[in-house]
Amino acid sequence: MSNKKNIKYDPFEKMHPRCLDNNLEELAHNLFELSCEGSKPVWDEIKAEGFEKKPDLKTKFLALSHKGMREAQKIITEIIQSNETLTDSHTVLFSGIADSMGWQMIGEQLCFARSFYKEQTTINLKQSNFDSVVSAANQTMSKDPGSFSLISDLTSFVQVGDLLTMGARGGISISEVKEGKKNHEIMEFMNFFAKKGCPRSLHFFAQEHGKSGIKQLQRMYRQVDRMRHVKEIITKGISLDPDTNKKIFIPEKPVHIPGWHSELNAILDQSDSTGSALDIIDDCLYIASYAKGFALANGHIAFNFWFDESGGTANCPRAGLIDCMTHPLALPIFNLNISQKNKFDILFGRKNVCIGLNITALLKKLENEGFTVREGTNKEASILDQKGFSPYRHNGKAIYIGNEQHEMVLMDGIFLRVLFHNQRPIETIRTILNNHLEPAPQYIVEQT
Repeated sequence: MSNKKNIKYDPFEKMHPRCLDNNLEELAHNLFELSCEGSKPVWDEIKAEGFEKKPDLKTKFLALSHKGMREAQKIITEIIQSNETLTDSHTVLFSGIADSMGWQMIGEQLCFARSFYKEQTTINLKQSNFDSVVSAANQTMSKDPGSFSLISDLTSFVQVGDLLTMGARGGISISEVKEGKKNHEIMEFMNFFAKKGCPRSLHFFAQEHGKSGIKQLQRMYRQVDRMRHVKEIITKGISLDPDTNKKIFIPEKPVHIPGWHSELNAILDQSDSTGSALDIIDDCLYIASYAKGFALANGHIAFNFWFDESGGTANCPRAGLIDCMTHPLALPIFNLNISQKNKFDILFGRKNVCIGLNITALLKKLENEGFTVREGTNKEASILDQKGFSPYRHNGKAIYIGNEQHEMVLMDGIFLRVLFHNQRPIETIRTILNNHLEPAPQYIVEQT
């Protein structure tokens, strides 16, 4: 998705069909139905009545959802804790299911997911304190039988806290699981220091526990600070990020951005009969679905040549839809607004969906829609690079897009929304400028 120079574009390899091991399909169906369709028995009732008319319906909905999620997580944890060898397909499937549950718990809000994700590498669950976290999750859920505690290490994006818990009546909490006498001693000291703030106690702590203890205290304090930050983002919508020292603001009400689900569903269904189907959204987003025989095996090549001939460059964002299963901040295939058949066709290699965003066409469309588009100066781009917010570069230049009030720089976060959250390109940019959706204030500046 990003325009990293060290990745050489090859039209014969880019978006080449990939899939999970077919031997896992039955397990995948079972996990999907438990984790995403546990509440299915009340869907018709919710559609007819709604939660406002029948408040107790929400409790029933959560109870069924959480029951299915608990069963799905139990199956996953038992396989991980067994002697069974975990393949790459197992890892992708399990993290995809866990991610799908996490996204449901946060209302599929990307702004919340970003606050959980710290760009950490995934851990080997068989070599971590996984058993202790599983036990802690089970204890937490036993205290509140209608609740669900998601084990963070199973996911690819929840990297704050060990457990993400939703209670039987809703509401999210984050908790850490600590083992060992020393960790408990440090935690007790943190609680004491938070209440008393005594400088001398910190001096005595350092004398007793040494440099290693101080480092562990700092790590645990960062963890607590991050949990506080995420909790504030979810409950209040505003918080100071302890990692970047930047104030994050989330609009009080969720902002709807029109999607391209209907176009995606249309080409998926059409490719069942014709072998391939394609569409262009907002004159700049190219999508195609390939199924059956030759089209399935070689469609990505045809797509790349079509996209290139239409003005797409080597560094234009392009991806296979299956890539959503390995991008930490993408919606997993299980959460997309497409049929169950199409989800599993993509997941197990019976369909390959290719997506490309033509940047030249995007900028032209934006200008036609009344937006201002300009090339950033080298100084502007360098300042962003130094702050860790590297802009996307089109023809070597950062691109700034503006309306009458604000201006934003084009970054990979836009591409994430368009490619992997099915948001329409023009409406995505319009909504971000109008609502300041992106988390980094450096993305958006006041027009003068």
